[in-house]
Amino acid sequence: MAIDQNATTAEASPNFLSDFSGMFDFLMDPGGAAKRLPRKFFWIAPLILVSVIFMACGFLNLPLIQQAMMNQPPPPNANPEQFQKGMQMAMMFQRVGIYLSPLIFLVISALSALIVLAAASVLGLKARFLELFNLMSGLSLIGALKVVATTVILHLKGEPSSLADLQPPLGLDIFAPVGMSKVLVAFLGFCNIFELWQFVMASPLSSFSIAWQSAKP
Repeated sequence: MAIDQNATTAEASPNFLSDFSGMFDFLMDPGGAAKRLPRKFFWIAPLILVSVIFMACGFLNLPLIQQAMMNQPPPPNANPEQFQKGMQMAMMFQRVGIYLSPLIFLVISALSALIVLAAASVLGLKARFLELFNLMSGLSLIGALKVVATTVILHLKGEPSSLADLQPPLGLDIFAPVGMSKVLVAFLGFCNIFELWQFVMASPLSSFSIAWQSAKP
């Protein structure tokens, strides 16, 4: 999908509420999303929404995670008391991870932006961290939809019998036969609609950000 570069050189109206409505352009409108990339504080809107989704789904899934852990057989010769303490520690880390969702969002978005920035630098292309950070922040909405879909599937399936049940197939891994290599299953699982959706949206937006900066004197 082509992006009107002239239209995107001007920032969107500096209105915080407009950023909330504008971030949904990252789901289907690369042209509209590109207008948000130069906004200095655009990333705050995705941070709030994605963090709320992650935290809500995290708390909803906690009972299922706990049940799956309880159904796990202890390792051979394991001390029952130590095994129980390990389970409690794992649940505590799960809760801490939920509360740290905003920080995790910032770290992942920043690291992803730095990787793209480094790749552009190696290729001799100009890019700006802020725009790439806004790009990764906006695309995180698609990842949030994946979390929502996973949560819905888990609750429709009911009580999980093992930790493996906490990762329902969302991609080509749904066709994986029993006994297939875990590496192949993981690869097929990566090929799902959400990852492809992010790739389709990221390609034109990344190209715009790099091309726009490269065009500057």
